[in-house]
Amino acid sequence: MEEYCVGVTIHNCFYVGAKSQEEAKQKVRDMTNDEIMIDSDFNIEYADPTNGEIAWKLKQEDLYVKKQNKQNK
Repeated sequence: MEEYCVGVTIHNCFYVGAKSQEEAKQKVRDMTNDEIMIDSDFNIEYADPTNGEIAWKLKQEDLYVKKQNKQNK
C-alpha cells in the first residue's frame, strides 16, 4: 500500500459581536472544532506520494538562502 501526504484547506467566516478586533478573534478561538467546521468550505489541495519520506521534513539544502548583494538594489 502506498502512502500519500494529503493537504487540505478549510475556509469559514464568522460574524461576531465584540468591543475590539482582538476580542472578536478570541471569540472565534474559543469556538469548538464542531462550531468552526459547520458550513466550512473544505478543499483537498494535493495528494502527493511520500515515497517513504516525511513530506514536510526540511533538508539542509531547503534552508539555504542566498545573501542578496546590496549593490544590486
